[in-house]
Amino acid sequence: MNRPIKRLALSAVLAAMTLALTSLGKIPVGNGYLHLGDSVIYLAACVLPFPYAALAAAVAGALSDALGGYAVYILPTLMIKALITLPFTPKSDTILTRRNAMMVFPAGAITVAGYFMAGRILFGWPGAMAGLPGDTLQAAGSAVLFLVFAAALDKAKLKKTLLRDAGR
Repeated sequence: MNRPIKRLALSAVLAAMTLALTSLGKIPVGNGYLHLGDSVIYLAACVLPFPYAALAAAVAGALSDALGGYAVYILPTLMIKALITLPFTPKSDTILTRRNAMMVFPAGAITVAGYFMAGRILFGWPGAMAGLPGDTLQAAGSAVLFLVFAAALDKAKLKKTLLRDAGR
């Protein structure tokens, strides 16, 4: 199988995992919901080149919104989830590099700022302000879970296997 097809297949698996963690553990808060799916988006961004990671993130997030009754967020989610993949790099033999560990902060800021702006447009200032605590908690929880997942997957040397099979 050629490299683009392997990358696309891995993207689909990571999108499915993101959708599962986003949808199954959903806790409604304010205008949206808390979930831990962003942790898998961060992992995807550390193992896949940008367009593949961004596509997996955007599709999984938008599907979760569509299936979960939050259709008003589909467009913002498509953009925000693709953007949170930007700070990370797949250009290492491990997932949990110092750089990728630190990138949870800008990715979290993109999440919080992105949904704040979406809330401002959709619900006005009160709605945007009401979403801040939940969005911040979601970003923090996803960051912690990403760090745990990344350390465990690095210990299992999973990225080396994925790189061999899917290529950089």
